[in-house]
Amino acid sequence: MDQNDINQGAGASREISDFREATGEEGLWTNSMFGGMPAYLISLNWSGGQIMHSTQRVFSLFLPRPVGENFMAFVTFYILLLTFGVRPYLAIGGAFGFGLSTFFIVSIQAGHMWKIRAIAYMPLVIAGFRLIFSKKYLIGFIVAALALSLELNANHLQITYYLFLLLLFYGISEFIADIQEKDMKGFANKAIILALAGILALGTNLGRLWTTYEYGKYSIRGKSELSSTSSESKDGLDSDYVFRWSSGKWESMTLMVPHVYGGASGVYHGKNSKMAEALRRNNADRNQINQYERLSLGYWGEQPGTAGPAYAGAVVCFLFILAFFFVDKRSKYWMVSIIVFSIMLSWGKNFPSFNNLMFDLFPAYNKFRAVTMVIILALMVIPLMGFLGLEKFIESGWGKETQKKLFIATGISAGIALIVLAFTNPPALDGAPNWLADAIKADRKDIIQSDVFRALFYIALTFGALYFYLKEKISVKLAGMIIAVLVLLDLVLVDTRYLHEGVYTKASNRTFLESTPADQKINQDKELGYRVLNLQDPFNEARTSTFHHSLGGYHGAKLRRYQDLISQYLMPEMQQIMEDKKITKSNTNVISMLNAKYILAGLQANAVVPNPYADGAAWFVEDVKAVESPDEEIQQIGQVDLAKTAVIDQSKFKIGAIEKDTTAQIKLVAYQPNKLNYEASAKSNSLAVFSEIYYPKGWKAFVDGKEIEILRANYVLRALQLAPGEHKIEFRFEPQAYIIGNKVMMVSSIILLLAIAFGLFKIRKQSSIIPQQAA
Repeated sequence: MDQNDINQGAGASREISDFREATGEEGLWTNSMFGGMPAYLISLNWSGGQIMHSTQRVFSLFLPRPVGENFMAFVTFYILLLTFGVRPYLAIGGAFGFGLSTFFIVSIQAGHMWKIRAIAYMPLVIAGFRLIFSKKYLIGFIVAALALSLELNANHLQITYYLFLLLLFYGISEFIADIQEKDMKGFANKAIILALAGILALGTNLGRLWTTYEYGKYSIRGKSELSSTSSESKDGLDSDYVFRWSSGKWESMTLMVPHVYGGASGVYHGKNSKMAEALRRNNADRNQINQYERLSLGYWGEQPGTAGPAYAGAVVCFLFILAFFFVDKRSKYWMVSIIVFSIMLSWGKNFPSFNNLMFDLFPAYNKFRAVTMVIILALMVIPLMGFLGLEKFIESGWGKETQKKLFIATGISAGIALIVLAFTNPPALDGAPNWLADAIKADRKDIIQSDVFRALFYIALTFGALYFYLKEKISVKLAGMIIAVLVLLDLVLVDTRYLHEGVYTKASNRTFLESTPADQKINQDKELGYRVLNLQDPFNEARTSTFHHSLGGYHGAKLRRYQDLISQYLMPEMQQIMEDKKITKSNTNVISMLNAKYILAGLQANAVVPNPYADGAAWFVEDVKAVESPDEEIQQIGQVDLAKTAVIDQSKFKIGAIEKDTTAQIKLVAYQPNKLNYEASAKSNSLAVFSEIYYPKGWKAFVDGKEIEILRANYVLRALQLAPGEHKIEFRFEPQAYIIGNKVMMVSSIILLLAIAFGLFKIRKQSSIIPQQAA
């Protein structure tokens, strides 16, 4: 599959992966994106985490991506249903319902592999909690500790955060039940076992979590140091950014009817649309018709765009409604509550009274964007409750009351689908002439109607299977098999609208990471340390990072100060270059400070424009502009010649007097991602500025073997104060979070494996003394 995020990730990690392959070391830092940033969330292998990585490989039967993730989702949900007492042949259908939900599949197509891996482990975590809440402490501890370790190892904290919200609802439900049963001792025991499992899981992932937490404080997920606007000064992301992807309220009906708002942005698979006929009558050619169909009949909801709907399945939704009549209140309350909660969260800005409160008050909620992702909780709990309800339905056996509930559930399910048809009023395309607007609206209505009838068809078939089981016309196993097949067909036939032959390509045809004539021309320059600025959407692409040290990149958590620099200087300077159609000293002041020696304006060799004003990998300045705050610091870098003057925040860094020396020289002589060597000479006290991004956690500077303080200059760069003479300078990136965290991860992983082995031995030993007839 030609997956965008996979392609971008490969480009972003090329420097790190090449360094790893060549040296066997971890680079930990890369200069390939945004001038330089830690590699923690780009590409990092943890030697202390190899045990958990190998465990994950075993768990997925060594299957390749993305098949391995699908398999894990099937297995973990199957195990979850077993812990809730669902019989195995029913649990198979539930596994299909979770692992083939359209949200899961379109996430694969988009290349969100860490996200789907985190989603795949969610059911196993809940299964561990379920076992502990059922007082099966030993096996519960093993499953919970292992599952939490694997979940954290997947390294998608947003999904894990949503999982903890679900566990909070589940835990509160159990706490209330224990209070009612006056079993506080039992709840205390459960809490202790869960805490031990959680601590062990944290230990197996300490380095990963520590580095992520540490980096987060300096990224756009942390607090801005600027006071220019109140919203930017808050700790976390801006609310507009968090809620940019928000589901429309009526869009939640896609859980049962997938194309309430069309399918995916820019995708239309229909034929003989009324719009096409109308356009042909007005002399539009085939290309124009295809373009209008993709634009108007792909997706017309309130999100900026989407890869597909959050479709749980008509069969699964019918079983969920049936479950209302059979699942015990204790389970029903927390399951329905988390479903409603997740749906309301997914509405984001379209339900401001609730979601603004969550944004302002709920811990760490403002660290994550694209709140539509939280719908995964509903997509997991709906089939969980649905198949738990199916188990209870089967247990209830033959009876008029059971038949009555089946008919009522069928009527409600069909009624909801018909309400979608009756009350969905798709809009026409804004600004379109009446003849075209009417055709578009009619086509959209036809798309909705087709999916409503489709939902009714699957509801009827599921009803038929259950009705014939009640009438004893078919066995319970056959009924379970029929439902599993219906779930499979229902979801797969929708999934293939998005994951189809068209998204696959031969490896030989993939051109994203192929070197262009422009890349080849730039790479003829063997000087160390220079960077490249791509004028074509540089801050949303990592292809440039494949071949060069780039001022741009593709990442959801770039450094906060660098983002400030992009907003206030890099974007305006780029705009000025394009307007002037030439490079000047005035329109490259900050671009040159970042040593962008080449400006890239296309793929051909003649699209490479040298920047003669690039300041180099390092330089000596003539004087210092002292400021007292970050606001002054970023303001002043736009008012001085950065090749001659360094802007230093003296409230943070103390600097002595320097003298101008026109003969001073400094040069980068050796480069690795985590180690840089320079040679310098000066006749007086001097300040060297390095075109390297300042990051306070891990970088160390050594001058002639002696460590000295790294200063921050020009808002984002490093600087060193040097005494007169010739010097050998070395920067090394040695973050303690990685060094210590790696060791703790190794020890914790060994403890976890020993705990699992001991637990399995005890369980086997206990089962061996059970009388044979009881066993």
